[in-house]
Amino acid sequence: MGSSHDTPIETTTDFEELSARLRTQSSDAPGSDTARVTIRSFDEISADSLSELLEAGANDAADPSGLVFVLSRANAELLLERAFDIDDADELEDVLGRPVQIEAEMPDDTVLLLDPDAVDGEEIRNPDAIACGIVGTDD
Repeated sequence: MGSSHDTPIETTTDFEELSARLRTQSSDAPGSDTARVTIRSFDEISADSLSELLEAGANDAADPSGLVFVLSRANAELLLERAFDIDDADELEDVLGRPVQIEAEMPDDTVLLLDPDAVDGEEIRNPDAIACGIVGTDD
C-alpha cells in the first residue's frame, strides 16, 4: 500500500486565485483573445453534475485520461452526503473514473477538472485542458 494519494496538482497553488482566473476565461469574457476554458454552471454539487463537467471537459481535452477533479472540502463532503452509494474519496474517484484532489483553499462555488500540466501555480498554460464548474448556492 504505498503512500497516500499523490497530489497531481501542486498543493502550493493558490486555488482561490486560480479559480478566480479560470472563471473569467469563458468565451463570453470581454476581449476576443481570451483563453477558452470550458465553463459549466450547476445548481448543486452532485455526482451527476461532476459527470457532466467531465463529459464537457473530456470533449475538449487532447488527453482526457489525465484530467483531475479539484474540489473544496465542503463540496467533497456534500457529495459524500448526497450519494448514498459513495462513502469516501476513493469511491468517489471510482465513480467518476478520475482522481479527485480535495483542497482546503478551493472556493466552494467552483469545481475544477483539469490536466495538472495545464496550470503552473496560478498560471494557465493550456486552457483547452481545463473545465470549470460554477456551483450555484444550495438553498
